[in-house]
Amino acid sequence: MQMVSLVHQIAKGCLTKGSRAVDATMGNGGDTEFLCGLVGETGKVYAFDIQKEAVEHTRKRLEAAGYGERAELFCCSHAQAAGKIDEEIDLFVFNLGYLPGGDKRIITRKESTLAAADGLLGKLKSKGTGLILSYYGHAGGMEEKNGLEAYLKQLPGKSYDVLQIGMVNRDHFPPVLYVVKKLT
Repeated sequence: MQMVSLVHQIAKGCLTKGSRAVDATMGNGGDTEFLCGLVGETGKVYAFDIQKEAVEHTRKRLEAAGYGERAELFCCSHAQAAGKIDEEIDLFVFNLGYLPGGDKRIITRKESTLAAADGLLGKLKSKGTGLILSYYGHAGGMEEKNGLEAYLKQLPGKSYDVLQIGMVNRDHFPPVLYVVKKLT
C-alpha cells in the first residue's frame, strides 16, 4: 500500500464540497490537485512551497485540470502558512522530505515543520484533521521525524487524537503517517 494513497483515502472522508484544505508542502502539485477535486467549486485549497519551480508546476497542473480558481498558491515556507490563512480549515496535508525529481539538498526541516504544524493545528476546525507523511531517509530527516513525533506526543489527549501509521516489514526508512484529529 502506498502511503500517499492512504492519505488520499483519509482526505476523502474529511472533505466535502465547500471545505477548506491546506497542502503545506505542494511539491509537484499532486496533493493540491487531489484536494481541489474534493473541495469542489465552492471550496478552497491553500498550498505552500519554498521552491518557485514547484509553485509554477503546480499552477500549470491546476489550470490544466480546470482547478485554477480553487487554489491559492504561496511561494514561501510552510512555517508561514497559518499566517497567510484567514479562516478555519477542515484538513491539512504535509509530505515531508524533498521535492521528488528536485534538488535533494532542499528539504523540510524540523524547526519550520514544527512551526507549520503548530500554526495549522491552530487553524483546524473542531473535528478537523491533519495528515503528516514523513519521509526521513535523507540527511536531517530523522531529526525532523523525531522532533515532530515528540511534538505530537505532547498534544493534550482531551483535545487531539494522534495516530501513527507505518510499515513494519520494510527496510530503508519506510514513510510514517501521522493522523491528527482535533476533538474540540
